[in-house]
Amino acid sequence: MKLIGIAPFAQYDSKVYPLDLMQSVIDELAKEEKYKILLFGGGNEEVQKLNQLKANHINVIVIAGKLKLKPELELISNLDVMISMDSGNAHLAAMLGVKVITLWGATHPFAGFKPFNQPLENCITSDRSQFPLLPTSVYGNKKIEGYEKVMRSILPETVIDKIKKELN
Repeated sequence: MKLIGIAPFAQYDSKVYPLDLMQSVIDELAKEEKYKILLFGGGNEEVQKLNQLKANHINVIVIAGKLKLKPELELISNLDVMISMDSGNAHLAAMLGVKVITLWGATHPFAGFKPFNQPLENCITSDRSQFPLLPTSVYGNKKIEGYEKVMRSILPETVIDKIKKELN
C-alpha cells in the first residue's frame, strides 16, 4: 500500500490547482487499490470541498479537521509522497523527509520557496510559453489580468504521471 497525501489548498487562489482538475487526479489515482489517498486541509469550507473530492472512493480519506498538529505531522511523515501547492504543507512534508511534488501557478520555485531538499523536477510549473510573465508574484498575492487560469495549463495527466513515477 502506497500512502499519497494531497494538500490542494493554499493561502492565495493564484496558487490553488482548480478543484475539477484535482478531482481528475484523485479519481484516476483512486482506481488503483494499491494507493491510499489522504486529503489535507483545514477549516470548515476546505473540509466540505475535500469531502466532495473524496466522492465515493473507499481508498480516499479526508484527514482535515480530524487530527491535532502533532498526530497530523506523524501521519505526514509516513507518506510515500505529498502533492501540494506552493504552500505550508509542502514545506512540512519536505522537512519530514517525504517526497514532495509541488504545483506552481502564479509563483515559481526559482523565487526561493522550493521545498527543502526536493528536486526541481518535482516542481510542476505552469506553462511559461502560454503565460510568459510567470512568475507574476513571489507570494501569490498579486493577480495579473489574463492569468486567472494559469494553473489550468498543468494537465492532470502530468500530475498523475509524476506521482506514479515517484512511487515506483
